[in-house]
Formats: sequence, structure tokens, C-alpha cells
Amino acid sequence: MNTSTKKSYYQVGGCLPGNSPNYVKRKADIDLYHSLKAGEFCYVLNSRQMGKSSLQVRTIQKLQLEDISCVAIDISEIGNRGVTPEQWYAGILRILENNFNLSEYVNIRTWWRERDFLAPVQRLSEFIETVLLTQINKNIVIFIDEIDSILALDFPVDDFFGFIRGCYNKRAHNREYNRLTFALLGVCTPQDLCQDQSSTPFNIGRAIKLMGFQLDEALPLVGGLREICEHPEAVLKEVLFWTGGQPFLTQKICRLLIENWHSIIDPEVGVKEIVRSKVIHNWEAQDVPEHLKTIRDRIFRKDNRIIRRLGLYQQILLDNFTGIIADNSSEEMELRLSGLIVKRDNQLTVANPIYAEVFNQETIVEELEKLPPYSEKIKPWLNSKGVDKSYLLEGEDLQSALIWAAGKSLRNQDFQFLTASQKLVLDTQTESLELTKIETKKAQAEVTKAQKKAKRWISIGSAILGTSLILSIGFSLLAYQRFKLAQSSREIEQTGTDALLLALFKKSATQSLLEALPKAVSAGKKLKSLVNNNTPLAEYPATRPILALQMILDKLDEQEQFQNNLLQKRKLILSGHQGAVTSVKFSPNQQVLASAGVDGKVVIWNLEGKKIREWQTEQKSVNSIVFHPDGKYVVTAGSNGTVKIWNLLGEKLYVLKISESEINSISISPDGKSLATAGIDIPVKLWNLSWSPITILSKSILADNGLIRTVSFSPEKEFLATLDGKSTIRLWNLSENQFKTLDVQVISMNFSISKPQLLVTATSNGIVQLWQLSRGNLVNDFQTLHLDTKLVNFSPDGEVIATVGIDSIVRLWNLSGRQISQFAFPENVISISFSSDSKKIAVAGSNGKVWLRSVEDLDELLTQSCNFLAEKPNYFLRVVEFCHS
Repeated sequence: MNTSTKKSYYQVGGCLPGNSPNYVKRKADIDLYHSLKAGEFCYVLNSRQMGKSSLQVRTIQKLQLEDISCVAIDISEIGNRGVTPEQWYAGILRILENNFNLSEYVNIRTWWRERDFLAPVQRLSEFIETVLLTQINKNIVIFIDEIDSILALDFPVDDFFGFIRGCYNKRAHNREYNRLTFALLGVCTPQDLCQDQSSTPFNIGRAIKLMGFQLDEALPLVGGLREICEHPEAVLKEVLFWTGGQPFLTQKICRLLIENWHSIIDPEVGVKEIVRSKVIHNWEAQDVPEHLKTIRDRIFRKDNRIIRRLGLYQQILLDNFTGIIADNSSEEMELRLSGLIVKRDNQLTVANPIYAEVFNQETIVEELEKLPPYSEKIKPWLNSKGVDKSYLLEGEDLQSALIWAAGKSLRNQDFQFLTASQKLVLDTQTESLELTKIETKKAQAEVTKAQKKAKRWISIGSAILGTSLILSIGFSLLAYQRFKLAQSSREIEQTGTDALLLALFKKSATQSLLEALPKAVSAGKKLKSLVNNNTPLAEYPATRPILALQMILDKLDEQEQFQNNLLQKRKLILSGHQGAVTSVKFSPNQQVLASAGVDGKVVIWNLEGKKIREWQTEQKSVNSIVFHPDGKYVVTAGSNGTVKIWNLLGEKLYVLKISESEINSISISPDGKSLATAGIDIPVKLWNLSWSPITILSKSILADNGLIRTVSFSPEKEFLATLDGKSTIRLWNLSENQFKTLDVQVISMNFSISKPQLLVTATSNGIVQLWQLSRGNLVNDFQTLHLDTKLVNFSPDGEVIATVGIDSIVRLWNLSGRQISQFAFPENVISISFSSDSKKIAVAGSNGKVWLRSVEDLDELLTQSCNFLAEKPNYFLRVVEFCHS
């Protein structure tokens, strides 16, 4: 074999010919061929240069041998910019005419003009039914390649995907459509294929997973390596180590080995030297044909999500050995479509060592530093581990940074930096604190409103004094009471704020905490005197004392000298998982807590933090766990596409295999008779549940697909809410099988059990919103500071909303949007759950821990504080009157 022949054995870029000896047959080849032969609609959506077009060529060849007529439509060839709908749809008809030799049956130009009273998509639909299916009597497969090119058109093409759906639906009443099948290939996600949120989403077909080369699959590549080494399989193994099986890179490195080596003695050394010298070193000059530049352009694209996208990639680089848990966020999907990262067993890792070295930490940091207006200050602040406050922002610099950050999805470090800068404002402007004004704005507004109302009552009372002295006295007395309430509320809120600031920002930690606690108790007792036990939390005239008491007690908990104090029982740490805990739930009867994680394990705990039982689910990673309403069973959803039912002894009672794709979320209806399941590239399905004996039967499929992050039944089972990968919420009316789309893009949602007509949502820029279900309208909203919110949850009593920021802080709010508690955790928070009495909250972490902690009300906080101070006479004397009352 001469050198030229050896070089040509490998093809770098482009579509491989059908008879190419170096074609690598993968599982996707088998899946796509058999699915299309069986008449299934399919889609292959993946990053560029993964071999989609070559897969298409091979599949067409095999189908044609089965006497199936095929056509490949490359959408990019029709064009996009400046193309009208008429031209675009006519272009598709022209391709169908040419490939199926239909010109002898119909004149396309004439046929098209005769139907100019119809919309272009209607003409395409009629052509398929009256011409194509009439003249072609075989089974037909239409491949649509480069489907992502459709997203660049100057007009919406949701109707085109509606047309494809229509072809599928017509099978029910027109048997001819059973002969017609579509296969879509491109670089996008299923939800990208339907931009109109009010229309029915694209949710048909089977997702074909196109993975990188495995060693046993890639053996055809050995043929070109035989003459340059004694052990070609070992050389190929090293190549696959560096490329992660990425087809383009694998073919390229094999070719480089032939071009640059006469013989390879040590496979590891030989391959490593070629990769470093010919691919990684000076990569921009050697990236021919372009591959790495394509990835660079995609991930460095200047948009509102670039900082969060690169921040996520930074985190993956740092934890690349173990990977980080996948959450199917928009940034994750962008990185996966670029090819830079892959998901294996629900963990995100860099796709291969070449990418990790080319797009390394230094490169990402350099790119990030070009972006924010505070780039010169955040770097030294991070280098000081957040200790050196001289680099934090103040005044106009801070305001400019917050304006710049608004609406952007930022990395954790950016939020921490901006948050620390805002806290600095609190520290340096004690009397006129900018952030305090933001946090207490609602309280002050309520006080001002009350004062105005009081003055109005005084005016009314005075005006009618001449006609009714008794009535006047009544009005004036009421006005005076309202005025005093407003005045007291303002004083209480300010005292609580002072206590909080004293605890947070003075240097002598223990002393300042002991100084702050009496202030907080004083404010808390005065607040208690203004409310009775029946006052809803949302109507409290002040909430800052509650927040101050809770945070001060938490900080005292952390002091080493108080380790044996009774305060320590307020929170427990439960350790039972390897890797991230993905889901945590209290049982409805509040007897146990269940946790599940990426280790595929379920652990049952009692509420004293003791492990009762644990078992392996054999579902790879458990993505979601829920209790049956009677508390006797748990249901788990796995990344292997299964749902399993267990009793609390860990005995497997039922297994439901749904698909090969991941099940992200499950929900059981309040009556226990229905199960909803959703995941990646599978429809949202409803199942009938029976419990004597346990059976699960398919009930219905909702018209929803693509990436679904969350499904949840409303407390009265009237609605099912779905949250997809585009942050869109749909409320499905189950009796009518219709949905309404909420006018918001959110990151998380949750129902209220005690207020069944309320749904709470949180946006990525920290806005919490309350929605009325039956009408789908917004009831209330509030801003949770400048922190990126990723989770939201309703307490069962409907009084409290919990949010989780990317800063790993869980914050509790009343329904008026005023903060009442704040719990900080040392690792990424993935899941939270309230106990049924709303008195405890369970928090699942990314490093295998679950925190179980109390959620105290004002009375409980005051009792604990007084008990603690009773042992500190110097401080107790200041609140003895309050504590003894």
C-alpha cells in the first residue's frame, strides 16, 4: 500500500461514500434503519461532525435494498435569507419532483400556480396526498438534513412541523399515510423546532442517539494503521482516548498518524506526540477543515447567556473527573450541541482531552474577563477568596454593574461578587442602606399606606364632629390605632434591621452576635404584641425581626464555644449517598424522609436523621422520587428510562419501561390513581395506577415532547403543569386535554397544597410570581434581590415560599414578598422539600448530603433566644422583661 492510498483510507470531514471501508457502524445505524423500516418518524439531533450525513447515506442505501423509496432534502440548499414562504415550500416540491421522477405525472409550475389561493403549507400537504402517495406505491422515507437551517428563515415555519405532525395523525383515518415516514437530522433540540409557544409543540417521533465511536465499533479503522505499527488496535485505543470517539477527530488523527510516522513503537507516546504537535499546538492554524473553530464560535457567541454558559463549562472542567449532575438547562443543551461536553449516566463531562486542553480554564477566564464591566475588579477579589473588600463595587459602579447584569444569566462567581458588593453598601452606609431599602420597600409602603389611611380617618372624624360626636370619637380612635400600628411597625422593622446588621457586619463575631440577639428579641416581642395567632404571615406588619432572630441563632450555632448548646438540634446532616442527591421528599404522613441520587440509591430516614433502610434501584441515576399519597410506597424515575414502585422495605413491586431516554420527572395525582411521566425526547404520558394488585396502564399522551424538566399535578387533579427546556409552562386541563401557556419564562415551579388554585414560579433573574390556575393570570410577584434563582417551592400550609439561589442559599418569603428566613449551605443545592406540617425543610446537596432543619415561627425563635440568653446574664438583663412576659 503506498502513502497516497493509506492517506485516502481516512476521510476528514464531509459525508463518507456508501462503500467507504472506514465507515464505523454504530448502534444508531441499527436503531435508525429498523425504526424507519417499521414506519416510525425519527430524528437525529446532535452536534456537528458527528456523522449524521454519513449515517443518512448508509441508511438510505439499506432501505433502498428493501425496495423503500427515499429522498434526502438538504434544507440549507433551499436557502434561508431573503427566501419567501412561497419559494421555500416550492423548493421542497421541486426536490420531491426530481427525486421521485414525478414530472411525467405533473407540471409543478402549473400545479403550484393553480393553487395560489391556498397557503404554501396547504399546497405541500395536498401534493403529498394527491401526487406523491398516488404515484409512488412503495413505502416512502423523506430525510430532512440540516434541519437547524430552518431556524434562520425570515418567516416562522411552525406550520411546516405542523404539516409533519399532520402526516403522522392522518394515519388514523387514511391508511396510505402509513407508507410515509420522515427522518429529521440537524444541530438543535426538539423544542427548537417549534418557536410559537401558543401552538402545539413538536412531539412525535423517536430520538436516535448518535454517540461517539466505541472501540469494538471502530475496528474498521484499524485497516489503515496496520503498516505503521505492530499493534494497530492499541494505537486505535489511544486515538479514541484522545478523541472520546468523536468521528471527525478520530478520522483526522488516524490520517495524521499515517502522514507523519513511518512506524509507531509505543502507541501511547506516538499518538500523544501527534495529537499535541498537529492538533493542540497552534490549533487555530492547524484546524483544517474547521472543527475546533466551529465549537469556539458557538460557545463564545455573544448573547445574554454567554457568562452562564462559560461558567457552567468552567465548573465542568473543574469537576471533570467525577462530572457534575445534568439539569438540562439551556446552557447545558448549548454546550452539548456544540459537542464540547457529553452526558454520561446523568453526569456532564468534557467530551475528550483534546477539547479540555484547547478550551482550558485559562482560555475561558480570558474570554470571561472581556465581558463584564467589573472584570478588572472581580479577578483580584476571587484571588483573595472573597476576603479583600477593597475590590468590591460601590456607588455608580455598582449600579452600572447591576444594570448590565439585569436579564443576563451569570456564573456563580459573578452573583457572589455582586451580592458581596451590595452587602458592602449595607456595611458602609448603616443609616441609609441601599439594599435594606430594597428589602424593606414593601414594608415601608405598607406603613406609609397605613399612615395615610389613618390621617384620612382623622379627617373624616373631624369633619363629622359637629353632627355626631360619638361617631367622631369612634373614627378618631380607629384612626389613632391605625396610626400607632404603622408607627410601631416602622420602629420594629428598623430595630430588626439594626440587629441583623450588627450580627452580619461587625468584626468581633461572637460579641456582635451576643449584642445583636437582645435587639432582635426586643423587636420580635414587640412584633408579637401586634399580631395574634390567627394572623396570616403575609399580613404581618413587619418581618425583619423573624429574619434577624433566625440568622443570629444560626450564626451562634456555628460558634465553637456553643457546640453543646441546645441550639444544635435545630439542624441535622444526613450522609448516605455517593455523589449528588437528586431528589428528596417527606412522606405524606410525616414519618420518614426519602432521598435518591446519581448513585442509583434510595435511602429512607426517620426525622431524627437516622437511616432506616437503603437499596439500589438499578436505574443508573435516580432523577426523581415521589411518595404515594398514603405514604406506603415510593416511585422512582431513572435515567435508564424506567419507573419503579417500591415499598418502604426496599422491595421492588413494579417496573415500567417507558423508553431508552431519561425520565426526568414524575408526579402522582392526589387521589393516587394517575401517574404522569416526562423526560428527554419522549411525550408526557399519563398512566392509570391500580394498587390491588399494583399495575400501571397507559392512559393518554399529551401533545408535548422534547425536553420536559418537570411535571406536576395540581392539588385537585384538575391541571397538570409541564415545564420544558425553553422555560415554558403549560397548564393542561385534563378533562379537556387542552393547555394554556403562561406568559413567562421560568426556571422552576410548584403548586400550593392548601391554596390549590395557586402556582408559584421563579425566573432565572430572581422574580417570584403567583398564578391563578383556572384563568392562568398573574396574581402577585416580587423580586428576590439580584440572585439567580434556580428552585422554588411552596410550603404545604401555603404561607411560605422557598427559593434556592446559585449561591447555595435557601431563602423563605411570605406571600407579600418579604424575607423571613435564610439558610446557607456549603455545597450546591439540588432539591428541597417541606414536611407536611411546614415545620421542617429537607435540602439535597451535590456532594451526597441531605440537611434536615427546622423552620421556626416567631414564637419558637423567641423561646429559643430567651432560653439561650438566660445562660448569659449580662445580655439577658436587657430582655428579661420581654422574656418573662
